[in-house]
Amino acid sequence: MTTPSSPHNTPITAPGLTLLPIDRAGARSILIALPADDSIWGPEYPTDGSLACAAAVITADDEGRTDPFGAFWIRRDLDETIVGDVIFHGPPDERGIIDIGYGLIPAARGAGLATRAVIAMIEWAFTDPTVTRVTANTTDDNLGSIGVMHRVGMNVTHGPGGLMRGVALRGFWKAPDDVDLNAGPVSH
Repeated sequence: MTTPSSPHNTPITAPGLTLLPIDRAGARSILIALPADDSIWGPEYPTDGSLACAAAVITADDEGRTDPFGAFWIRRDLDETIVGDVIFHGPPDERGIIDIGYGLIPAARGAGLATRAVIAMIEWAFTDPTVTRVTANTTDDNLGSIGVMHRVGMNVTHGPGGLMRGVALRGFWKAPDDVDLNAGPVSH
C-alpha cells in the first residue's frame, strides 16, 4: 500500500478494486462525461457525486495544492470498469481530522466495493502520522452509506438535522476481519 507522503499519482489497492487518482484531465473527462483514455465506465457514471469530486480536483489544482489527499476512481478489478469514486475532502485539519466521501453507480452497489474502498482509504490515511481521525457524513435516509460506515468499523452517531457521522479514531479503529462485504444496508 502507498502512503500519503507519496505524490497523488499512486493507486491504492484493495481486494477486488483499485483506487486510481483523478488528476485535472480526469476531472475534465468526468465533467464532460467522456472517458479521457481507454478506461471503461460503468452505466450511469459519472454520478452527481463524481461531478463534485471533479470540481474539487480542479479547485485543488487551481489553488496549487500538492498534498496527496485527493479524489480517486473506484475501478472494479474483475472487469477493469470505473464504478464510482472516493474523495478526501482536503488534507487533515489542524486537529488531524480528515473527511472522506464515497459513491458508486447503482449497478455496483451491494457487492462490498464501497466497504473495501473505505477500508483502504482509512488504512491509507492512518499511515500519515498527522491524521488522528477519519470522518464520513451522510443523511439518515442513506442506508447504504450508513451501512458502509458500520461495516468498516466506524463509530456511527446521529447528528443535527438528519446527519449521520462515522468516525474512525487512530489507535482505536481496526479494519474488521469478519466484515460481510455483501451485506445490505444497515437499518437504524
